[in-house]
Amino acid sequence: MGRETPVNHVEAERQRREKLNHRFYALRSVVPNVSRMDKASLLADAVSYIKDLKAKVEELEAEAKRARKESLLEQGISSGGGTPTSATTTLCGGPVAIELDVKLLGPDAIIRLQSENMAHAPSRLMLALRDLDLVVHHATVSGIKEAVVQDVMARVPEALLGEYNLRSALLARLDKGS
Repeated sequence: MGRETPVNHVEAERQRREKLNHRFYALRSVVPNVSRMDKASLLADAVSYIKDLKAKVEELEAEAKRARKESLLEQGISSGGGTPTSATTTLCGGPVAIELDVKLLGPDAIIRLQSENMAHAPSRLMLALRDLDLVVHHATVSGIKEAVVQDVMARVPEALLGEYNLRSALLARLDKGS
């Protein structure tokens, strides 16, 4: 009986080493440019490779963020002609891109405003609605990463009925309120 325990222990240790070796083979297959074949070098190369990948991910995320900001700014600048759905307004000394969508349902409007999450954007929209004499029935504000999305259901005065009229008045009031 004293013989079984060492044999089981030896077998368990052999299986553990075998499993470890299989994992090193798997690691070697996904790490490019392994400098030497020993385990310590493989681990060092894997750490270096992971750090490089993290740096590339951060760089790509920053690039995507810049492109998204530029796209919002271009949309705001290029919407001067037709129906204004996007605009660039100045808040706290710098340009901020906003996207405004207005849908009328009879005398009520559904208004969605998306902008950068800064300069108290929700209070600015509420002040603009109050100044234009819209009666707010329901409002929600959601923060998503660097953006804030506001959805508002409001009663529209007769003078502003029409999606274009309401959208233009809101954009003008938001820009004026800065």
